[in-house]
Amino acid sequence: IIKMVIAAFSGMGAATVCHPLDVIRVQMQTSGSTYNSAGEAARGIYKNDGLKDGLYAGVSAAYLRQWLYGSCRIGIYAYLLENAQNANIAAGLEKNAIPLSSKMLMGLTSGGI
Repeated sequence: IIKMVIAAFSGMGAATVCHPLDVIRVQMQTSGSTYNSAGEAARGIYKNDGLKDGLYAGVSAAYLRQWLYGSCRIGIYAYLLENAQNANIAAGLEKNAIPLSSKMLMGLTSGGI
């Protein structure tokens, strides 16, 4: 559970940094945009709408996504990894002697759910 909470907060931290960049990108891609650079777009959005309603508009949805999806993804991976480690111990192998292909499959499974 602690790994899931840490993953959720990590994802929320990343969203805090990346969300304004996404807002700027979307504003620049919108048809009829008059912005010539990312800096100009950032200044224009901040000037017109401010920080909360401009650059961070919709950030609550990004936080919710990270809290739910990010934490579940890490939680599922940790569960699968722990099961693989326990199987290794039961078979008399080194706990962390898990092949890369198995780890990739665990990552694909946890990310695909």
